[in-house]
Amino acid sequence: MTTLRDYIGDNEKKLEEERKKEADKHTELLEQIQHEKKQEVNFTGFDGKLSELVDGIRSIPNYNNLKGYIREKILPKNPNIGYKKLSILAGLNLGVALVIMYDLYNDKLEAEYNELQDPSLNYHYED
Repeated sequence: MTTLRDYIGDNEKKLEEERKKEADKHTELLEQIQHEKKQEVNFTGFDGKLSELVDGIRSIPNYNNLKGYIREKILPKNPNIGYKKLSILAGLNLGVALVIMYDLYNDKLEAEYNELQDPSLNYHYED
């Protein structure tokens, strides 16, 4: 005969299993975001000098202003825009538009990662 204590114990086990699954999903998502954030961008023929080119673009005096303008004015109206169309709309060189899109993507990933790192969202369970 099943007692109330057995019923409550079964429900607690199910709840703990669900928490464990959610925590595993959370950890997997964090790992995926970290992996995407760390992907290298390089093309054949540059022999590792692509980072110098990207750093040069980032050192343009108004780079942060351009990035902010694109994030606040262009992307809300065109969320799935590509770098070629962005270069036309913003009047930028293709390379500058590509680096800005890359940086905005990484900024978004970093923001999502930081949100997931919020201690109030972490799952705590005892083993």
